[in-house]
Amino acid sequence: MRSNIPAPTDANLNFISLEYPYEELRRATNNFSQDNVLGTGTYGCVYRGQLKDGTEVAVKVLQAPKESGFKEEVKVLSKFRHANLVILMGFARNGHERCLVYELLSGGDVSSRLQPSNSLSSFTWHQRLNVALDAALGLSHLHNATPRVFHRDIKTQNILLDRNGSAKVADFGLACLAEHRSLGHFKVQQCSGTIGYADPAYINTSVVTEKTEVYSFGMVLIELLTARPPAVQDPSTGQILYNFQNVQVEDSARIASQLDHRAQWPQNPAITGSLIVLALRCVDQRDHVASGRPRFVDIVSELRQIVRQADQGGMKEMSPHGQLLGKDLAQVIWVARVLLFMDCHE
Repeated sequence: MRSNIPAPTDANLNFISLEYPYEELRRATNNFSQDNVLGTGTYGCVYRGQLKDGTEVAVKVLQAPKESGFKEEVKVLSKFRHANLVILMGFARNGHERCLVYELLSGGDVSSRLQPSNSLSSFTWHQRLNVALDAALGLSHLHNATPRVFHRDIKTQNILLDRNGSAKVADFGLACLAEHRSLGHFKVQQCSGTIGYADPAYINTSVVTEKTEVYSFGMVLIELLTARPPAVQDPSTGQILYNFQNVQVEDSARIASQLDHRAQWPQNPAITGSLIVLALRCVDQRDHVASGRPRFVDIVSELRQIVRQADQGGMKEMSPHGQLLGKDLAQVIWVARVLLFMDCHE
């Protein structure tokens, strides 16, 4: 029985990206075998595949192409290329079904690496710091492009790792481009994103800006520090529980007390302390702080400085309990207060 639903209007996409024969992807994934499933999401499933030339790929099969932003993802990833953005190799069409073909990133997503049950090798503080820098570089590229690109769903699940641990921003199904080349915001018809990561200002106004995207990235930084997502759903009640709602720059001590001990964060305040303060500057919602949130280009600069400090070596390791102690914790709080004072008097 033929569906009366019109096929998605994406006829011209093969002018901007390679279109694979659907049958080639079916063979590459062993007929979309459950044994090849890499993950599932709201709009479809991702399969591991091997093309006929031997190239390993990840194939995302979209059951609702319009709602999942199929066209948007093809357009953005075909136009904006960067070492820290996932590579879209092409797409395929089969009736109402749509497929996206990506490079295979075998390291999985950052959210999975942070799970306590993860059996892979340790996810060290230095690796997490480099992941933060990689993701910031990719996002900075989008926000300094012409026209500007708004991702709208920045979270650890959408940051993927290759076999060497390098990070790439992925999943551009919700992405949108500024309507004018010089425009720094975008008014959306419907707010989308992930609870906990999405800036409340964006949810309340339906306006996405670089500052609202920075908020989401700040939550990613906090998750890298603590291995705790910003929000979780209570399995028994379905209620959303927030781990870091309304955190402010003065909450450095709170974040420091919840650091993930598995990462062995160093007690050097120039590293751990600076990263905590940077994260909180990104997510502080008070008007006098939020208006002065760093831009992605500034975040990249600060993260590079922290990485340089880390590469110099000579840091003390964390205490066995994974917390900053004594003088080092006091220095973290002092740095936060100094930055807050500077923000208030600019």
